[in-house]
Amino acid sequence: MLGKEIIMRDLTALDLDAKSCEQVFDIMGARFLEKGYVNERYLPTIKEREAQYPTALPVEPYPIAIPHTMADAILKPFIAPVRLKNTVEWGDMSDPDNKFDVKLVCMLGFKDPGEHIELLQILMHNFQKSEWVNPLFSAKTEDEFFEAFNSMEWAHE
Repeated sequence: MLGKEIIMRDLTALDLDAKSCEQVFDIMGARFLEKGYVNERYLPTIKEREAQYPTALPVEPYPIAIPHTMADAILKPFIAPVRLKNTVEWGDMSDPDNKFDVKLVCMLGFKDPGEHIELLQILMHNFQKSEWVNPLFSAKTEDEFFEAFNSMEWAHE
C-alpha cells in the first residue's frame, strides 16, 4: 500500500482559478506532465473517464471530487490536493445526472489498479471529519494547505 509519501507538495494547488472540471484537468494535467508524473495519455483519459464515471462525492460538510484515470497514463504515483478559488459543478459519483458544487479536489494517480480502493477508503474516512476538512478551507498559503492535507489519518474504518 502506498503511504503519505505520494501526497506531492509540488502538485499542491491553492485557490486554483478554474471554471469547470475540464479546466481543472487542463491546468493540473499540464503541471503533472511537465513534472513527469503522467504521460500524454493522461489528459484525454481522465476527461473521458470523468465523463463516463463522475467522481464528486456528497460528503459532509462539503462535497469533494476524487478524479483518477487509467494506470497506463501514470508514470509516478501521486495525490495532488487542490482547493479551487470558486466552486465548480462536478458530476455525482452515484448519480451522473446530479451535480455538486465542489471546491476541494483530490487528484489521484496510481500505477497499480488495486491501490485506489484502499486509498479511496482512507480519503473518505478523512473527508468526513470536519476537524480535518475545515483547515483545508481556512489555509492561507499553499504550505498551510499542504500541511493540513498531509495531517490526514492514514487509516480507514
